[in-house]
Amino acid sequence: MQDPMGLPHELVEHDRVEHYLIIAGKAMAVSGGVLFVALIIMSLVSIIGRKLGFGSVNGDIELMQAGTAVAATAFLPYCTLLGEHIKVDFFTENMRDSLKRPIDGIAELLLGGVSVLLAWRTILSAFETYESQEVTTLVSLPLWIPTALLVPGIVLMAVCAFYRAYASFHPTKKIPGAHQ
Repeated sequence: MQDPMGLPHELVEHDRVEHYLIIAGKAMAVSGGVLFVALIIMSLVSIIGRKLGFGSVNGDIELMQAGTAVAATAFLPYCTLLGEHIKVDFFTENMRDSLKRPIDGIAELLLGGVSVLLAWRTILSAFETYESQEVTTLVSLPLWIPTALLVPGIVLMAVCAFYRAYASFHPTKKIPGAHQ
């Protein structure tokens, strides 16, 4: 069965938590994709306008930088839920499942912990840029806005990592996206 994102659907929704994480992760990934398409269109308008002598979109590089960061962060929760982050599993690839799952569970706990730390620091950064009223040079976009927009993706990534850790430590639970 194909899933709406085009991947072989190995996410068999066993419980409500997994079901809602899948929906939230896919929604964030789609929103990130839509934002990327909008950025591409803006970039094309700017490039074509420059070549035809109409001028470019004012602050296109600033908007591209901020938008790309937000869009890329939106993909992290779904990637985490599927276990599709870049990882070095050279040593664990051929291990028995009873050994591999706890190791993967520890790795997911570490990812979740780092994600919580990253979310906390990003929130502090958003408050700091808000208080300092820092803006971009050309379009005066307040920098706290794109910084704050990074937080939902990072927080949901943490939740997905902790869920995968939970699934890894329960031998009867199917791990989302695991190739078994």
